Amino acid sequence: MLYKIAHILRDRFGFLWNLVEWMNALVFALTHKSALKKIPAVLQECSETYTLRLAESADAPALAKFFAEQPQESFEFFKPHAFDEKSLLKIIRNKAFLTFLVLDKDAIVGYFFLRCFVNGKSFRGKIVDYRYRGKGIAKLEGEAMTRVSTTLGIRMFGTISPDNYASLASSKAVNEVVIVKTLDNGYYYIEYLPKSPN
Repeated sequence: MLYKIAHILRDRFGFLWNLVEWMNALVFALTHKSALKKIPAVLQECSETYTLRLAESADAPALAKFFAEQPQESFEFFKPHAFDEKSLLKIIRNKAFLTFLVLDKDAIVGYFFLRCFVNGKSFRGKIVDYRYRGKGIAKLEGEAMTRVSTTLGIRMFGTISPDNYASLASSKAVNEVVIVKTLDNGYYYIEYLPKSPN
């Protein structure tokens, strides 16, 4: 229900959506202030071959370039927001829309996010540079999102097409994937849980 309401507000009542976004970000940042400070250390723990860190305002031009360089097929299942520099800057500055980068030296090779809400839920998304697929980066992003959501004490959800085999596989490698329901468009509405220790 919350998912549908959010999409109606965003698509039909832009001014209300902006107000809701602002209030959500403010309250989320205040209620999770101490946990948010731990995120850089969590990302550092996940960084080995590649460096993971929070996106900053100065990253918006390079991130827009990253998206512009991806082939059209990369966006078949990944359309969470606009990819122009202005839109990305707004997202990066939103304290409840946590945006992360995967870097190979100084080059952005992956992007992932947790869109957080004051009700204790978050929605996740991830994409890997087409030149770096098959190197375990999607799995690394999944591990990092799981650690961050656990640190924040929030639940993690997402939508995924049953035809997106690669994303399903990388998700199942890191998380217990629980299909909550199938949406009208055929996508699965999923909760991602930490894997149970064997």
